[in-house]
Amino acid sequence: MKKIILLVEDEKELCDILQDELGAQGYMVVTARNGEEGLKKLQEVEPHLIICDRAMPIMSGYQLLERIRGSYPQYNDLPFIFLTAMSDPRDRHSVSHLEPTAYIEKPVDFDRLSQAIRKALGE
Repeated sequence: MKKIILLVEDEKELCDILQDELGAQGYMVVTARNGEEGLKKLQEVEPHLIICDRAMPIMSGYQLLERIRGSYPQYNDLPFIFLTAMSDPRDRHSVSHLEPTAYIEKPVDFDRLSQAIRKALGE
């Protein structure tokens, strides 16, 4: 059975690249364009992992993770990987209490992302 990854990314080009890359690695990828859409997708599919942009319109990745950890106890242990252009260590620290699985800076290093995914999924 393919592992399902929910990819929440507002930058269309990067979303398409990641979807192709992860699909080629054998994952089923479900996409959302912002955190609000990501929450709706979470009701439709049960992902094994979420990869999410940190800063997006409508609902940020931070707000999405906060909502998931606060309102969906069944997803308390769901691996959550942030993708971000924010490189300030204070930003990483500001989300640490939500216990994201990984925090990967953009531009995305696909090898590093793949390693984080495999580790998070226990592969």
